[in-house]
Amino acid sequence: MAYIDELLGRGEHVLYATRQHLFVLVSHVVTELIVIGLLIAAAVVSRQAFAHNSTPIVADIPASTFIPLACGILSLFVLISGFLDYLRWNTEQYLVTDQRVIQVRGILSKRVIDSSLSKINDVVFRQSLLGRILNFGTIEILTATDELNNTMDRIAAPLEFKRAMLEARHNYVRGYSYSIQSSPMSATDHGGYHTGDIQSTLTELAALRDRGILSPDEFEAKKRELLSRI
Repeated sequence: MAYIDELLGRGEHVLYATRQHLFVLVSHVVTELIVIGLLIAAAVVSRQAFAHNSTPIVADIPASTFIPLACGILSLFVLISGFLDYLRWNTEQYLVTDQRVIQVRGILSKRVIDSSLSKINDVVFRQSLLGRILNFGTIEILTATDELNNTMDRIAAPLEFKRAMLEARHNYVRGYSYSIQSSPMSATDHGGYHTGDIQSTLTELAALRDRGILSPDEFEAKKRELLSRI
């Protein structure tokens, strides 16, 4: 979690964490083991087939030696690919914090995609029959900007992840809504409001606008409403 800790802002907390389902890793590893098995079988068959043929193919190496050697080298590459698949699966994480949804990918070089909870417009959820049986699915986050697609492919326990994300978004937006409604604006003897209180509220509203919680139109409407009370 050391790298994840570096991504978090001050006061930001992880509420839910998951990764791709184990089925994804197992399916890759099984496929690679099948390929290795076929290469070994090809090496054995070729060695027997060309046992009595000493005609060199490459650099004076006969077929009975060259083909098994080539199959062995290919098997080694497939084995390395399987190990990399494990590292990718182990390092890829999907997080819900109290401020955003974070997707972290990459073994050495990292690729991080995050979506602010306030900008999530909709969530697309896809789950096949096998996914329902094994409890994995794909979640796609649609944001207000649509600049970057945040797709979490075949993650474990997708419904729990979606529930945690929607609850975090609800609490995030509701918390800022309460902060606006509860902003102090003390009345003066003349029925108006203190200028200092209104300035403080406008500063808070501007901060919400900059973070994307309020749209520019909503900010302007609220500002006009407050200034009309002076």
